[in-house]
Amino acid sequence: MRRPWRELLDLSSFSLPDSYADAMSRLRRNLSYFRVNYALVMLIIVFLSLIYHPVSMIVFLAVFVAWFFLYFSRDEPIVFFNRTLDDRVVLVALSLITVIALVLTHVGLNVLVSLIIGVVVVGLHAVFRVTQDLFLDEQEVAEGGLLSVVSGDQPMRPTTYTRG
Repeated sequence: MRRPWRELLDLSSFSLPDSYADAMSRLRRNLSYFRVNYALVMLIIVFLSLIYHPVSMIVFLAVFVAWFFLYFSRDEPIVFFNRTLDDRVVLVALSLITVIALVLTHVGLNVLVSLIIGVVVVGLHAVFRVTQDLFLDEQEVAEGGLLSVVSGDQPMRPTTYTRG
């Protein structure tokens, strides 16, 4: 669910984290809460890096149509072969398709630099944006948001590797 941009950019909601643990907690919570907004910010940064590459921009716009219909504008989960796809799976799949499509148009360095810039921008925002005023709805809490992917809070599964 996309959050209001006014909420994302509220300057009164920024402060320095008290500790490394606080910074990581903010990062996890904000990545979960503003996931759709952050994806859009990353796509805009990639788009801006393609201004001088018209073929790549056309490819990007075609891929962005897929982003729009499969991620940004849908209200119901995607069902593929009678299986419901998690929002994070769609996000990762579309991200990979976007990067691969753009690398195939020979703008790999542009894409890499724009992704690095995007990760830095999103990461800094997520660390400095306070989380006390953010409330996840019941479904997001049940799904764990991005917390299950980003955090190491889940116990490690035992491995049964034996050397043969």
